[in-house]
Amino acid sequence: MSSVEETEMSEIVDLPLIGSAEQYLFSVKDNRERADKLKELLIPKLKIIIKQACDLIHQVYGTDVLSDCRIVTTPAHRLGAKETQPYTIATAGLAIKGKGWYFQQRFECNSYSLVVKFFGLRGLESNPIVHVLKNHLEDVTRILKHGRYIISSNNIAPEKYGKLEYEEFINRLQLIHKGGWNGTYIQSPSLVLPIKDLDAAQPVINNFVEIFAIFRAASNVFLGEEDRFEEYLKCLWDWQNPLQVQESVTNRLFPDEVDAVQTFREGAVRQVSVNAYEREPKARQKCIDYYGSSCSICDFDFGRAFGQLGKGFIHVHHLRPLSEIAEEYEIDPIKDLRPVCPNCHAMIHRSSPPLSLEQIKMLLKSARGSTI
Repeated sequence: MSSVEETEMSEIVDLPLIGSAEQYLFSVKDNRERADKLKELLIPKLKIIIKQACDLIHQVYGTDVLSDCRIVTTPAHRLGAKETQPYTIATAGLAIKGKGWYFQQRFECNSYSLVVKFFGLRGLESNPIVHVLKNHLEDVTRILKHGRYIISSNNIAPEKYGKLEYEEFINRLQLIHKGGWNGTYIQSPSLVLPIKDLDAAQPVINNFVEIFAIFRAASNVFLGEEDRFEEYLKCLWDWQNPLQVQESVTNRLFPDEVDAVQTFREGAVRQVSVNAYEREPKARQKCIDYYGSSCSICDFDFGRAFGQLGKGFIHVHHLRPLSEIAEEYEIDPIKDLRPVCPNCHAMIHRSSPPLSLEQIKMLLKSARGSTI
């Protein structure tokens, strides 16, 4: 991966990605002039973000397969097109080494947002992205839900985007014959611009890292190899779990909080400041996938309250206290677990035995009624 020289980076990194100096670029009427100015002023900053994202990808996945940054600026132009189209965007993206631009994973920036896009090249027989999505439906859906991605396809009418559940959308995708020009695309939520500095782009960098598992697996399929998706998925979950759960704090306060220890069987005791039971992160995630990340008692949602920082964060409460279970047993994430916020979770455990969710709801309702 080529990088910006240290002196050049130090001059750029503290500047806003889109500040007053850059805002005018998107209003330049002349396509060629706009393209040249975007390439000169904005692309170096996108390259810094890509460098940060690639460093994190290598840290998470332990791999170095990405080609150097490829730069695309307006105007967009296709061979055979009658005229250059006046798109006001600037992008910087990556491909898998040695295979050109068969797959694109890139940052796209316009006058109001910064977003990650993952493009499956059109015209490939039996689209490799569709193979990965269909063959790993449950885990792919989990990635898409966690990142709140938008998936689209030339096979499906645009009015369906965002209205179909991920599973239904993926099941409708069709493999295409060689020479066709239908494509499949994945896009992350946008970060509203201008942002104060490049560090503020971290949520978008994280999006870039999350969809790399699909990106890399699809590339393997194209090369005629095993997709190795499960391997990349494990790397992703191992990286995400510490970000989602503050395990050491949670275990001290709430022995029923389902944390990120790797086992699906529950019951093996390990010693922290209180006895905590080994728990499987898939059980926690299946509970959140089913019930959502809002509190089952008070409906508090960290994502709504804190934005990207709080997205997807919630405690998961075990309805049956694990301290009462002596033997190992197999957990049912839907029947045995519920998402609850830390406040309600703390109140559940203020009593011994712990109060039920219904009891906490009644207490909360009564307290709210007395203060109106």
